[in-house]
Amino acid sequence: MTDRKLYTVEEVKSLSINEIHELYRRFINPNQTDIFASLPFGNDIFESAEGVNLFTSEGKKILDFTGGLGVLGLGHNHPKILETRINFQKEKKVEVHKIIFSKYMAALSSSISYLLPENLTKSFFLNSGAEAVEAAIKVCFKSFKTPKKYILYSNKSYHGKLIGSGSISGSYKKNNQFPEMKNCISFNFNDPDDLEKKILECNNKGGVYCIIIEPYSASLLESCEDNFIEKLFKLKSKYEFKIIFDEVFTGFYKSKKMFYFQNFKNVTPDVICLSKTLGGGKSSISCLVIDDNTYNQAYGKINETFLHTTTYNGFGEESATAIAALNILAEEKFKIRVNQLSDLISKKLRELLTKHPNKIEKIKGNGILNGIIFKSYPSQLASLFEKIPSSFIKDRAFFLKKITATAISCQLYKDFNILSAINDSSFSNHLCVSPSLVVKDEEVNYFFDSLDKILKENINYKSIELILNYIKSKF
Repeated sequence: MTDRKLYTVEEVKSLSINEIHELYRRFINPNQTDIFASLPFGNDIFESAEGVNLFTSEGKKILDFTGGLGVLGLGHNHPKILETRINFQKEKKVEVHKIIFSKYMAALSSSISYLLPENLTKSFFLNSGAEAVEAAIKVCFKSFKTPKKYILYSNKSYHGKLIGSGSISGSYKKNNQFPEMKNCISFNFNDPDDLEKKILECNNKGGVYCIIIEPYSASLLESCEDNFIEKLFKLKSKYEFKIIFDEVFTGFYKSKKMFYFQNFKNVTPDVICLSKTLGGGKSSISCLVIDDNTYNQAYGKINETFLHTTTYNGFGEESATAIAALNILAEEKFKIRVNQLSDLISKKLRELLTKHPNKIEKIKGNGILNGIIFKSYPSQLASLFEKIPSSFIKDRAFFLKKITATAISCQLYKDFNILSAINDSSFSNHLCVSPSLVVKDEEVNYFFDSLDKILKENINYKSIELILNYIKSKF
């Protein structure tokens, strides 16, 4: 057993992968460690990164096609982001202080509002998307003089894993084992009739104070339909609830728009939640931006001034980093490049489907948020599922496809030095095709050429066998 020890930064540099595994097992998460250690990427030490490339301690160059699960919109260590942070530190700028003004946070709030519709003006900065969601719930609830009782959310949504945000995350609540916030009611995803039905039911029991949606679900790779959005805003006018748009993952050009909701005509929320790409790949920062009217209703009185605060609200370097990120994203040439990239990925996905209709069931997505659902091969996988209880695998066909996608992801890494991702949502079974926005055409072509070669051969399930055998041992 690894002894507890106070490490220096220099000592950390010499840790072996086995030592890292052991530290993770003892002090972080033993089951996750053993699962990841069964995967090809789980046995490499990643020392440095630039753009869309990772570099291991053994000198391997890995194409990171995960997009950092939404965080690395601008890739690893973008030079303008690094320059901003290095200069901030060299000049010993004021970092964090809750009771003095931060010119960086002041400028960041204006910059974000500049990119959004005119009514969205008031910003509040936090550290994670789930925190932004919880702050959004509070401001919506508080904005009614006569309190309303219910918040509505999609049955297939994902808004975070805190108690509050988890209570309104349909994909998380499916297997939730934690306490839940009261008065959270789900409606069927993209079903305007069910939405209206639930609003009417709640209206007779205390009323709805807000409805939270993802205009585009990064987990499902599906958008809210036009008729759903149109009905949502008609119901808002009638029943006077607030609307929260969660664009934590999808904001900042993940679609061909700066924000996905801009794909709908004449639509703007009362509150929008943002994070991930906002931090430029270096800063842990999130925000909610609030309509002036909603803000004044909730926090406009002097005795309500400090009803929502946070320790790290004034982080200077985080704010400066976000300002630098927004300036990169706002460049016209960046917008043009994102559109070209989206078109290229869409074209490559269609070509792959045409070449391998016997192995690909479906392609789905928008912009740079895409996925491939593969046809599973039960005959090759059947023996691996022996002794795994049905309670663990509730939908066998769905799970088989997810396992197939995971096996292909392992092969991409092992044979072609490509890191890819599988969404962990209980509603997702696709291989994610969602690279950073700074990926080059030749890197996109390499990814699809490599995937094409794998699909021409038999899929190797060796890594999956190791994982499933581990799971069996736990049962």
